[in-house]
Amino acid sequence: MEQRAVRRHLYHIVDVKREFRFENRKRGLSGRVGATLVVILLTCSAICLFYLPGNSNHFPSSCSLPAATMNKFEESACKELTDAAADSEKPYCEDLQEITEVTGQGETLLSLMGDNIPDEASAQRVATIIANEIQRHSDPKLNARTALKPGTRYTISLNKDDQFLKATIELDPSNVYHIVSEPTGLRTWKEEVVLDFKTEVLCFKMRGSLAESVLSAGEGAKLASELAAVFRYDIDFQSESMRGDTCRVLFERRYADDKPSGYGQVLAAVYEGKKTGIKTAVWFKDQYYDEKGVELKKSFLRSPLSVIRITSHYGNRFHPILRVWRKHNGVDYGAAAGTPVKSIANGVVTFAGWQNGYGKYVIIRHNNGYESRYGHLQKYFVQAGQSIRQGDRIGLVGMTGLATGPHLDFQLLSHNRHVNPLSVIRIETPKTVVAPLKPRFLFVKQECLEPLLNANRQAFTKTDTGNRLALNNR
Repeated sequence: MEQRAVRRHLYHIVDVKREFRFENRKRGLSGRVGATLVVILLTCSAICLFYLPGNSNHFPSSCSLPAATMNKFEESACKELTDAAADSEKPYCEDLQEITEVTGQGETLLSLMGDNIPDEASAQRVATIIANEIQRHSDPKLNARTALKPGTRYTISLNKDDQFLKATIELDPSNVYHIVSEPTGLRTWKEEVVLDFKTEVLCFKMRGSLAESVLSAGEGAKLASELAAVFRYDIDFQSESMRGDTCRVLFERRYADDKPSGYGQVLAAVYEGKKTGIKTAVWFKDQYYDEKGVELKKSFLRSPLSVIRITSHYGNRFHPILRVWRKHNGVDYGAAAGTPVKSIANGVVTFAGWQNGYGKYVIIRHNNGYESRYGHLQKYFVQAGQSIRQGDRIGLVGMTGLATGPHLDFQLLSHNRHVNPLSVIRIETPKTVVAPLKPRFLFVKQECLEPLLNANRQAFTKTDTGNRLALNNR
């Protein structure tokens, strides 16, 4: 009789287990909780059956477990049942989809979110909001469609229904952005990172391009681009640097939470070349000056392209397409299609569109009556009325209009008259440190530049792989 009652109790437990599993499926939970309950409940019922009085097939009726042991078993079983029920209320990790990747060439915030968030409207909203946060903190020019640096690390989390939960974008260790979905909407913020700077010295020989030389000395391409920017008014590293030239640089290394996170300011640099001679730079009052206090920055860049290769000079020439002699009002720079074109000076765009034989064309008005013009562009990124800063990317080299191949037709006008761009840029009057700031400049020069100028050159020239010497904290 007692056995039949226990069996009925066992059947009831199995029915409870089935209901529990059905409820779990409705809530989208894992079946492991139900499986755990099955094992526990069936084990309890089986033991009760085995130890029922009169079940002589297994144990004598007089055999029974001590009360303390039974109490301990009951407590353990109850605890496991309670834990299983509690766990059924927790989301399992299988319900969270987490994608962690790094960006490839040309990927944008919009493409990242669009590739990983099925809902198109949600993807656009997330990309736009996090782009606005990055604009506010670190990059005013970035938007949802701006290409991110290849290798940018990101993590996107979705729930089991492919709905957006949160994302993290790590532009670099000191620029980490988070965005999460909350009941009130999307919330985004920039992660607070403690930054520190230490000054170091790098010495290296030219072994090819500037980037290759810096990399062979154990540093990153970013430092090479910073050096190119420092000397961009005085050195064309494509045509004027030679193997065996030497360079010494005092720079800041940036640390985020005690981890290296890139470079800070280049504080001073000395370049000694066979063609260039000795070129110097020291950072003072937000500008670079040479050892005599002459500002390196000029009103005009040497060229609107990073690579300087002149294919046709200013003056009379035989037109390659029209087959007639006529005056060439500009300078042609040969470059691969898609090469970035930069504004040579601050100014305002007065025209961006199609201009007869010049194809896609941009005109920028500058101070002191100057105007620059850029022709045969593959694409332009500006519009009339837009303010431009020196070095801003305004378009890409192309061959639109009358052109035999990809190149940039660059023209410079002074008070509405064409002038030779190369002559104007070379005769510019230099600016110098103003008298009241001279004492301070001399102090900075002595601290940062003179140690590089007075370095033991013979010992340095024997340094093949680069020699970094830690100096002092900032």
